[in-house]
Amino acid sequence: MIRNYTLQFKYTNLSDSKEIEMDVTTVVLTVIMMGIILFIGALVALKNTITYEAKQLFMSVIINVAVPFIILNGVFNTNLTDDVLHQVILMFIFSVSFNVLAVGICFLFGKIIGFSVKKSKQLALLAAIGNSGFIGIPLCAAIFGPIGGLLAAIFDAGLDVVVFSLGIYLLQSDDRFEWRQLKALVNMPLIAISFGLIFAFSGWEAPVLMKDLASMLSALAAPMAMLYVGFSLPDLFRSKQPLFFRELWMPLVWKLLILPIMVMIVLSFLPLETLLKNILVILACMPTFMLSAVLFSRYTNKEQEAVIASVFSTLLALGTIPLIAWLSTFWIS
Repeated sequence: MIRNYTLQFKYTNLSDSKEIEMDVTTVVLTVIMMGIILFIGALVALKNTITYEAKQLFMSVIINVAVPFIILNGVFNTNLTDDVLHQVILMFIFSVSFNVLAVGICFLFGKIIGFSVKKSKQLALLAAIGNSGFIGIPLCAAIFGPIGGLLAAIFDAGLDVVVFSLGIYLLQSDDRFEWRQLKALVNMPLIAISFGLIFAFSGWEAPVLMKDLASMLSALAAPMAMLYVGFSLPDLFRSKQPLFFRELWMPLVWKLLILPIMVMIVLSFLPLETLLKNILVILACMPTFMLSAVLFSRYTNKEQEAVIASVFSTLLALGTIPLIAWLSTFWIS
């Protein structure tokens, strides 16, 4: 449903996107609709008991079905020329570079203002790593069309490399990195990227049935992601655990405002296509990654802080994403 109202761009070749600017109205309408869906999810959870197993099923469908089909939908509807392949490589390199630098900057900031090394590491991950897979890919697909979903998925692949290497290294108390941790990189979105690129460069044309199936299933991602967040809200507010922690301001301010503005300024000086810059700006202002709760639960005793940062940053992002998109119209052209 979201795609019917927001797909004002239909890109088949990135070389045609050099003069395209961000449509702030499209971003605002898309975010508003996602916010409404989140609110509906919260109302459903208030009236019904949403079990842990039900939420896990929701997440499994999003990650293993909807997001992979966003990627395939992007591949099926994009003319993968040498120019597109060049942009895919640039997106991956930028993703790894941005996420590593963002973690480093946030860690140094935490140390400068007096946090312990351990606390600075944890806050740096919450402040730097965004929810590009769960929310970013569906949002970019809704705003920019199939090519937006594809490039956002490439960004998310780079982010996964950082999370399951540097991220886990920082969270472990003994600071040891083990290669077996990288097995989490082998997931359905990455498999979809690999299969899609191989399929596309083979020169084969996807059957109409596959194209329609990819389009239909990819449309599930955005509404299901926001319903999932909505399902989590009642339990969080009913919890006897504190709803805030003292350092919460840091991941919220850095993730939603400071880092996106820094990215926007840097991109204004780089000779990249406008479409690519706009996608990078949107992905830079994603809220804290949902997987943080799982990782913090496994490697620290601060799972609740990760949950709080994820939920509140997601709620606030409904306002900051349109703000950053509007600001980008003054910087990116």
